[in-house]
Amino acid sequence: MMASLRERDKALINNWYIACLSNELTDKAALKRVIYDTPLALFRDTQGKPAVLLDRCVHRGAQLSLGYCDDGHLRCPYHGWRYNSEGNVTEIPSEGKGECKGRHQQRAYPAIEQDGVIWVWMGEGSPKTELPPWRFPNYGQSKWCHYYMITDFENEVTNLVENFMDVPHTVFVHSGWFRDRQMTHVPMTVDVENGQVNVTYHQPQDSIGFTRFLINPLNETMVHTDRFIFPNITRVDYTFGSSSAFIINSQCTPVSTMKSRVYTYIAFKTLNYAFMLKPLMQFYTRQVIEQDVDIMKNQGDNIKLFPDAPFRSSEADELHLAIEKIRRYGIEDKPETFTFSKKSEKQFWI
Repeated sequence: MMASLRERDKALINNWYIACLSNELTDKAALKRVIYDTPLALFRDTQGKPAVLLDRCVHRGAQLSLGYCDDGHLRCPYHGWRYNSEGNVTEIPSEGKGECKGRHQQRAYPAIEQDGVIWVWMGEGSPKTELPPWRFPNYGQSKWCHYYMITDFENEVTNLVENFMDVPHTVFVHSGWFRDRQMTHVPMTVDVENGQVNVTYHQPQDSIGFTRFLINPLNETMVHTDRFIFPNITRVDYTFGSSSAFIINSQCTPVSTMKSRVYTYIAFKTLNYAFMLKPLMQFYTRQVIEQDVDIMKNQGDNIKLFPDAPFRSSEADELHLAIEKIRRYGIEDKPETFTFSKKSEKQFWI
């Protein structure tokens, strides 16, 4: 049997992970989320800032996330014990109006709201960084149109980030939507440094789906780059000259064994009316990502059946091997996570 996700990921838990979008968390109701098999209760405090507690009342163990918000506090639905953002119980109704702050406490997790999402620090002790180190590109800039997609996958982070940066699968999984098989020669440069895997594809005649008609009306040369950012982020850029671009930026939140929730940030700009194109882009990107959901379930189901079976690789998998190595270093909290470097030139056909 497979070990639990927490057991296998070890030190990877000591990072910031997205728990929800900002607009999902109001001051009216709590949210339940699970990260690394840990149930969390999210609510907004008296200042409107996100607060995150372990989803268990210290009194009789009820789920706090099924309680209700009360003036920036969270009340347990069972006996009404009231919690503040630090996890302190501030009121016990059965004891009347006596002061009880400090007598009982549930674990609180550091949380930050940034770029339209809420990040939670899942590790032990204080966060390594005051803020989540990743900013979503061009967020809030007037020339860019952007939106988020939330997608649940029955697979784990390493396999997901490899999928999101994998070109050869697009002609099979996304045939007719993204690329079609043409046996085109694709040279690539893979550059590994500082916990990142950066890939540049040297294929000036490449194109993706119908975006050449919508985002690239001048039919300018496309530059395609991919990037993995430790521990769980991918960024895929398609740039068309100086006027048009399309970015797919995904953050993978580990939920439990073979379950992940992916927050995908899509940003694009074009000479045409970008905001008028948004509904069509939302439809298109949703169709493509649901195809990835299916193939990741296919792979995930078989990994559960053959947990110790090794992968075999070709030159096209050079970036995947680098991702796997960096994440293995991260599991053991080794300095090589950020000091390992390598540059290679590879090629493949699609």
